[in-house]
Amino acid sequence: MIHSMTGYGKSVLQLPNKTVSIELKSLNSKSLDLNMRMPSMYRSKELDLRKTVAAKLSRGKVDFSLYVELTGEETSTNVNPRVVNKYIKQLEEVSNGTKIQFLQMAIKMPDALSTERDDIDETEWVKIEKEIHKALEKISVYRAEEGKVLEADFTKRIGMISNLLEQLLEVDPERLINVRERLHKGVANLKEKF
Repeated sequence: MIHSMTGYGKSVLQLPNKTVSIELKSLNSKSLDLNMRMPSMYRSKELDLRKTVAAKLSRGKVDFSLYVELTGEETSTNVNPRVVNKYIKQLEEVSNGTKIQFLQMAIKMPDALSTERDDIDETEWVKIEKEIHKALEKISVYRAEEGKVLEADFTKRIGMISNLLEQLLEVDPERLINVRERLHKGVANLKEKF
C-alpha cells in the first residue's frame, strides 16, 4: 500500500492546570527531516520524542509542535521589569507615543517575560506521551488515506498510458513502412545529386 508523505495529525490533552496540544505536519522529503518545537521544560525528552516519531514516520519533512497553555491559577511566567523599562525608554527616544503604547510594544519584545523552569511531572508526561501517540496515529491514517488517492490516480494514469501504447502498436507497422519509404527516397535523392 502506498503511503503519502503529506499529512497532518493533532491531539489535545486537557490536564487540571494546562492544555497540551500536539501537532504534526509532514511534506515530501527523501528522508526524515524532523523539526521540533516545544517548551524548554520538555527539551530533556526531545531525543526520546525524535526516536518515537522516527519509528512511526520514516520519511518526510515533519514539523512536530508541542504547545502548552496554562489554564490554572498558577503561572510560571513573570514580567521582567528591568528589561521592559529599558525597552520603553528606547522606544521613547525613537518614537512619539503614550506610555501605554510603549508598554504594549515592550511586553512583546524578547526577554520581556521570564519563565521559570518547572520540572517535568512524570505522571503528567505519561499522559502527554499517550497523546503524542494519538497524534502520530492520526497523521499515519491521514498519510494512508492520501496514499490511496495517489494509488488510484497512478492506476488511472497507467491505464491511460497502456491504452495509448496499444493504439500506438496498432499504428506502428504503418509508421515503419512510411519511415522506410522516406529514407529510401532521401537516399535516392542524395545518389542523384552526387
